[in-house]
Amino acid sequence: MSEKQSTRKYFLQFLGLSAGAAMISTTALASMVDATEIRKLNPRQQAFMIRYGKWMNEFMKVATIKKTDPGNIENNKKMATLAEAAETFKPELSEFMQDETFRLIYNASIERVTKEI
Repeated sequence: MSEKQSTRKYFLQFLGLSAGAAMISTTALASMVDATEIRKLNPRQQAFMIRYGKWMNEFMKVATIKKTDPGNIENNKKMATLAEAAETFKPELSEFMQDETFRLIYNASIERVTKEI
């Protein structure tokens, strides 16, 4: 298994979501998902995606460091903290995944972000 696949697998296990999981930040959101698509979501879903995107920015920074310096204790602590934070997203994500529009937009984002990781 390549380092890239290993990191991706770790990330997906980290979140405990079978479909994968990752959103991107508000700044990157526009490049990953068309802004008109985001507007199709209700305000709660939009707010969730923004919060989750901020989290993902942090996670991607930590994952990048982990690739180059897996023994970095401070970075590993940040990763553990991010794992705990990811747990808080699960209930809301499960609820929102019931909505087909959200699910389609979210899955499109996952596909694009997974390529980055």
